Amino acid sequence: MTIRLPPGRPVVPPPLPPSPSPRDVRRAERLLKKAGFNPGKVDGRMSPALAQALEDFQKAYGMAPTGQPDARTLARLTDVGHRIDKHARKKDGYVSVGQKSGGIKNAEKRLRQLGYDTGAVDGVFSRETAQAVKKFRADQKELKDGSGALASTSRKLLKKEVARLHHVPERRRLAPTKKQRRLDEKTNQAVRHRNQDGTVGLGVGAKGEAVHNLQKHLTAAGFPPKHWGGRFDERTGAAVKAFQKHSELPVTGVVDPRTWKALKKSYILAKSPTGPAQALHERSGAVKRTEKLLKAAGFNPGRVDGFFDKKTQAAVKAFQKKHKLERDGDIGTKDLSKLKKAAKGDYRDKVLDLARKYLGFHERGENGNPFSTFFGRGPEAWCADFVSYCYTKAGKKLNEPWTPALLAKLKANGTYTRSHPKAGDIIMFDWAPGSGPTAQHTGLVEKVFRKGGQLWVQTIEGNSGDAVRRKTYPVSSSVIAGFGTIR
Repeated sequence: MTIRLPPGRPVVPPPLPPSPSPRDVRRAERLLKKAGFNPGKVDGRMSPALAQALEDFQKAYGMAPTGQPDARTLARLTDVGHRIDKHARKKDGYVSVGQKSGGIKNAEKRLRQLGYDTGAVDGVFSRETAQAVKKFRADQKELKDGSGALASTSRKLLKKEVARLHHVPERRRLAPTKKQRRLDEKTNQAVRHRNQDGTVGLGVGAKGEAVHNLQKHLTAAGFPPKHWGGRFDERTGAAVKAFQKHSELPVTGVVDPRTWKALKKSYILAKSPTGPAQALHERSGAVKRTEKLLKAAGFNPGRVDGFFDKKTQAAVKAFQKKHKLERDGDIGTKDLSKLKKAAKGDYRDKVLDLARKYLGFHERGENGNPFSTFFGRGPEAWCADFVSYCYTKAGKKLNEPWTPALLAKLKANGTYTRSHPKAGDIIMFDWAPGSGPTAQHTGLVEKVFRKGGQLWVQTIEGNSGDAVRRKTYPVSSSVIAGFGTIR
């Protein structure tokens, strides 16, 4: 259809906007550069680069993207310039609408990872970015105000929240309950439901017990959503995506049957601390108790925090190797039983730990010593009292001040040997070999070793030159009457 104009009325085109003055152009160029946009060469002339920078700035504020430095745009740029100068003096890292930088782009990426919609991830702090920041700040109790801006504190917190999503899934050991089984079955049904948009599963907008159960499982897996209220919000969706990514599942943010099957494993419903075995990536009180036992047994599990990480696994393998157990790095029933015994420590180790504390002790006056006093006796030749003291304090009751009687006790209890000493054994000396089955001195075997093709012992002896001293002897020495221990 043709539109006919009344005769005699010429078509008058709309007036062209006035060209910006070189002064306004130069001002816009400088302010855009300060805000992080690239206007090209600052020369007071309009150029494609300047027009693009102006459009990007105008879009950030929701203004018509004219690409012209009009009065409204210049007023906004001036405000942004004042704000940048103010916070540059404070050095607080403050950024808000109308700025552009690589740091802002990183913040947008992080906000997106947490489930917030920032609009385009282009490093431009737009009104959409500000809305995403407001939602993030509202979700963080640490950030009191409802500002749409980011500063050093909020940026660090944003980075920390995202970092919590970057790890492998964990598992938590819980006692099985009827309530948990019921919730799991309810969730099992919910994740199979077909939604109006054709998707299957639970996604953003869903509510109820099943969602609350999902949130508990996500937390157990180490991907905690910010809220546990049973509402599937953007932070829950972000946690689901992070879990899916690290579980090598399609990253949809929707909990479908496949995702739920993997997520359900975040709970180990077991009555026993080793059924199933404790293994890599479990976080539980049972693991924390195991870490304490490993430490007590002389193995280093790293930080005692209840998380079975690679350092814990390495400590378990070292323990298994020493005790000739299967080196699978897991803690099963047999491993835990052996570990508990090892953590208590062999009484021989305790005997030697105590004996070492007295190395260098010298008697006071004539035979004055705390070992004889401990048994209620006065000053006397105290080598046997020293051995009796160390054994008694280690939990093996012994009170024998006379070396011939101590030798007879070792022979009678079936532990006596002449050629197979162990660290922690009692060593008996006979200074007059061949004169009869007797002993005149005693001490403790600290170490058994080989030197020059011979077996040697290192000892700790009380009343050796009136002091507690270390000495060494070949096991074949004629002055050694034998070795033994107290059952």
